[in-house]
Amino acid sequence: MGTGFRLGRIAVLCGAALVTLAVSFPHAALAQSATTDGSTTTDSRITAIEQQIQALQQELSRVKADLSAKDEQLRQSQEQTKQVQAQVEAVQKEKPLVTFPNGRPTISSQDGQYSLAIGAQVQFDVGGYFQNSSSNNAQPAGAQDLNNGENLRRGRLYFVAKMGDFTLNVTPDWGGSPDGSPTLYEANLNYTGFKPVTATIGYFKPWLTLQDSMSSNDFLFLERPSIVEIARNVAAGDARASVGAKASGDDYFAALYLTGGTYGSQNPNLLNDEQTGGTVRVATRPFRGDDWNVHIGASGSMAFHLNENDANAGSNQTIQLRDRPELRIDQNRLIDTGVIPANGADTYGIELAANWKNFLVQAEYIRIDVDQDQVTGPSPTLHFQGGYIEGSWVMTGESRPYNTSAAAYGRPSPDQPFSLETGGWGAWELAARYSIADLDSHANHGTSQTVSGGVFGGQQQVYSISLSWYPINPVRFQLQFSYVDVDRLNSAGTTNIGQDFEDIALRTQIAF
Repeated sequence: MGTGFRLGRIAVLCGAALVTLAVSFPHAALAQSATTDGSTTTDSRITAIEQQIQALQQELSRVKADLSAKDEQLRQSQEQTKQVQAQVEAVQKEKPLVTFPNGRPTISSQDGQYSLAIGAQVQFDVGGYFQNSSSNNAQPAGAQDLNNGENLRRGRLYFVAKMGDFTLNVTPDWGGSPDGSPTLYEANLNYTGFKPVTATIGYFKPWLTLQDSMSSNDFLFLERPSIVEIARNVAAGDARASVGAKASGDDYFAALYLTGGTYGSQNPNLLNDEQTGGTVRVATRPFRGDDWNVHIGASGSMAFHLNENDANAGSNQTIQLRDRPELRIDQNRLIDTGVIPANGADTYGIELAANWKNFLVQAEYIRIDVDQDQVTGPSPTLHFQGGYIEGSWVMTGESRPYNTSAAAYGRPSPDQPFSLETGGWGAWELAARYSIADLDSHANHGTSQTVSGGVFGGQQQVYSISLSWYPINPVRFQLQFSYVDVDRLNSAGTTNIGQDFEDIALRTQIAF
């Protein structure tokens, strides 16, 4: 029987017993006063009542025993439930989390101490050049014939593994200039235990200049200004063997690195004595508000010992400064110093920028000095220079955020992602730039380089405008038009081998 039924029965019996007692005792008293031989009847009634009470006590004992058994069963069930819950929690703690921060698939432990993220960057360019070949304005005889086409500018997969305060970055790249030759963009180990310092060793891009500190996903134009590209490759640039550290806060940034050669620069057929150098960059935001920033910075680099080349006549340390016309469809370099025997080289520059709401302007000036080491003839120290100014207007109202960890600006994120259902059109940005790179030094018209000891590397000016559409945060389409003017003489200083032209290109980008 159920416990409730038994308790009810006990209550009924107890009530009956009380009624019997209430009725019996008065009658027993009257009977006893009326007769002298009624004791037998009274005793039998009392005996019956006692038997009923004993039965009730026995039933109560059985109910108590049943309740104790039920309590034990309930306690055991609760204990088993706790054990199962503990096992479930233990399994949950061991089960990895899968999240998508900024669209990047990330597997991490419950305590956040270990994680593995995979990202991607794909930039596919297609474009062409408009070279003036009319009889009235023909290109110089030494002008390059530039080819139209396409190029996978970057095709990278990012693997980022975090283990406590250590982070491992490995990034292969299937793009390039030109594409078709897979290489390594970075492979390095970082330690962040001494905040706000991040120490890094391996192959990576040391922090140098404002433009080079921007992610290539966030450039206002398809390529860096030529003077930045040239300067960063003296002792920095992609996949540079380096060791050093950087520290950053809300209003400051500082980075210092010792650098070596670039990935793949080892050549067993030569002396194999690789370059050593160093880089430094400091920046600050002296003034800022909720929707505006002012940025000031400076950077410099030095190649203490250049790559050695035992095939070179005379000095076996050499350097070569050159660049393409801020587009990587055709691979010809229109400004080029040629191979310069040298004992070392250094760069230094200043950077200024400011943004207000959806407007941004930034500029840099950079100088490059080369300690020339010609075996014969004059060997003056060479000085090259250049700079740029560029600005953007995000027409849909979004702003370019200031990234304090890089002391540089990021790309806008659309407030209303493109959607035919909701009517969102993403973010639209218009940008303009003027850049100049001057690789002439001690160069006199009509005087050969061997006489002056100078270099006719050429002067390149580029005027560009671009229109970018960000339909959703990871995707970008960028259309760029440029006018390029290259003024350059041959090594004898007598013949113009420069040229001017227009180019147009479209980039399709996805990055997360």
